[in-house]
Amino acid sequence: MNILLAGALSWNPERVMALSQRGHKLFGLWSRTMAWEQGPYPFARGVITDLDVEGALDLLRGGGIDVVYSLFQVYDQRLWAPAAAVGVEDHWTQLRRLLAERRRGAFRVPVVRHWGFDIHSIDLDVARALDGQIFCNRQKLRYWTARREEGGCGLDLGLDEQEVAFMDSDLPWREFMNNRFTAKLSQCSGEIHTVCIGRPLGINFVEAARHGIHVHVYGNNYDDVATMIARGLSPGSFARLKILLDTYVHIHPSIQANVQTLAGIRAVKDRWVEEFSRYDAGWSYVGRPLPWPRREDEAAIPNRLGTYLLAGLPVITEKLPGFDRYDVLADRGVAVDFSPRDYAALAADLRNSDKLNEMTEKARACREQFSFDATVDPLLGYLERVCNRHRLRAARPFPMNSGSRGPVQLYARPLSLRGLLAPRAKPGSWKDRAVLHGELAVSRARWAYARVLAKLYLSRLLRPRERR
Repeated sequence: MNILLAGALSWNPERVMALSQRGHKLFGLWSRTMAWEQGPYPFARGVITDLDVEGALDLLRGGGIDVVYSLFQVYDQRLWAPAAAVGVEDHWTQLRRLLAERRRGAFRVPVVRHWGFDIHSIDLDVARALDGQIFCNRQKLRYWTARREEGGCGLDLGLDEQEVAFMDSDLPWREFMNNRFTAKLSQCSGEIHTVCIGRPLGINFVEAARHGIHVHVYGNNYDDVATMIARGLSPGSFARLKILLDTYVHIHPSIQANVQTLAGIRAVKDRWVEEFSRYDAGWSYVGRPLPWPRREDEAAIPNRLGTYLLAGLPVITEKLPGFDRYDVLADRGVAVDFSPRDYAALAADLRNSDKLNEMTEKARACREQFSFDATVDPLLGYLERVCNRHRLRAARPFPMNSGSRGPVQLYARPLSLRGLLAPRAKPGSWKDRAVLHGELAVSRARWAYARVLAKLYLSRLLRPRERR
């Protein structure tokens, strides 16, 4: 199959090599996005053929593409990387051009969209003209389509005549799932050692330290770790910080592959199992990293879960039935149930070696389910169904003269009077939105406060603890 990838490849971009290894030919039409996922991707030279919109249209007109596979996140323009390669444009602009050309009869190829969690805007004309949509989970679809008075966005995505599926395909490549497991640090020290990969938001490091829980933090190469930790501390916590955290917080260099060659990525990610398996458990999100509406919070997917399971780790997660990030772990018996108000109970659970060993074995047994390769067959089967269906039916209609109708801005962006009073795609009444806008304002104030404290105090306090 000749697949035109449109958009950006998100956290584990090298996973698409699995498609190439199966004999599929890949082309890339990359859009503007954040620095950590901005294409073109140097590691994929010789595997993915990079195109601009005109090149993509030429290939589509010539019959060189079987399906357009649009993926994953769509970020607000204010978060984009400052620069991009020539020909890299806004995602919705690119898809509108492709669909408008198809409407004119220039080509006959199905277009599908795979939605990740971080979607800051939706072009409803584009969504309704698609031949199929894949949602990262059912909670995301419910949030977008539920009525506003039920906490949803009330969007009509035009799904009645489209092929719909649910899967999270932004997962680690199975190639990195080796068996180089390491002895647990707790076996040597007798103390609990946990790990947080990425942003350690919401973890109460003071309470964890008071109950004898070590937290090892591996950054993501983009966020300042000291600021992340400071954001989770109350003003009173700083007074006890130095004594309580003296031996319980460990800052490690990131093991995210920001190198540009495939060999470099392999050299980094081949270490994941060996490095992370020495801990007793990993940390999922604690609370809401951002003040999302309730239904959107139910759909949140911590990208770190795939990495934890790759290393065979159970995951510390709040007990939140109905939330995707809890259910996917609880269903497999690898969720360490946790209440942010009870670190004593968490410490007791982590000291229960028999239970923790059982969960570790379950994590190792199910880890392949959290690899991209486990979703390849369902994904390819879905694309083939869309192609077969498209051959038998007329292409989905797309309005030709609606260029002035821009994408619908979803709730979290921007924090503004317009966002507060906007009539569409805003869950709840304006009073409900005012509460959430207030939470967002408080969140931004806490970020500003954390940046100041990290710069003036916390970064110096944590520096001697690096790699301990």
